[in-house]
Amino acid sequence: MHQIRQLLLYSITLVAFTACNNNDQQNEITSIAVNLPDSVAAGKKLFDAACVRCHGMDASGLTGPSLKRSKLKHAPDLASFISVVEFGIVGTGMPSNWAITDSDCHRLYAYINFLKNQGRETPKGDSVAGSKVYASAGCASCHIMNGEGNSIGPELSQIGASRNAAYLKQALIDPAAALPESTDIDNGYGFSLYLPIKIITNDGKKITGLRINEDTYTIQLKDAANNYYSFNKDEVQSVEKQYGQSLMPSFKDKLSDKEIENLVAFLYKSGNQ
Repeated sequence: MHQIRQLLLYSITLVAFTACNNNDQQNEITSIAVNLPDSVAAGKKLFDAACVRCHGMDASGLTGPSLKRSKLKHAPDLASFISVVEFGIVGTGMPSNWAITDSDCHRLYAYINFLKNQGRETPKGDSVAGSKVYASAGCASCHIMNGEGNSIGPELSQIGASRNAAYLKQALIDPAAALPESTDIDNGYGFSLYLPIKIITNDGKKITGLRINEDTYTIQLKDAANNYYSFNKDEVQSVEKQYGQSLMPSFKDKLSDKEIENLVAFLYKSGNQ
């Protein structure tokens, strides 16, 4: 009986402690919200409900760009911000939002401006030194930067406007970890871009390259020499989609940590000038 009473007392104490702990956490969250200006707090609620899927919980970017930057390419002022939020950006993953009003946009704009001064992302590398790493590492053999290079991989002239520093670093160290996804609402949203594939034709010819497009009946790819191919699926022996692989090599063992930091800073600066 004594043991049962001790166990009961322990259980009651544990429940009370857990409740107090949860209350403390909730009070902390409430305190943070209370300390925000009303328009910013209201904007945060809207952001949490409508924007985090693409821009991330802290707005540092996922499939959409980071919003924690001094200037937004498509929304440098309130009027353009309202237009982007309500009507979207054609050819990108930014959709129209017919349910968000002008008043909502004012609140979202207040929150986004608040974020600009909260932990703004500043890569610690040297972008000038990074431009030299870009050249010496041969990045232009696969990427176009400011009109120069080859178009096997993604165009990088404005890459810093759409990807945060963490994403860029991962792409250099482990490019196969997370292939970029299409953000085109009308044409394959979520479609894995630059996916390596291997096709064997009916006459036994093997072609490897990057998938450009695919539908139910056809598939298109380009090889490392930038030759383009299109096949009807019923005219090939096999299509091997090589998930978890990338034609881009890892630079983890090819560049020093400092060189990678500098290259990230250089890439991030493009689109953030």
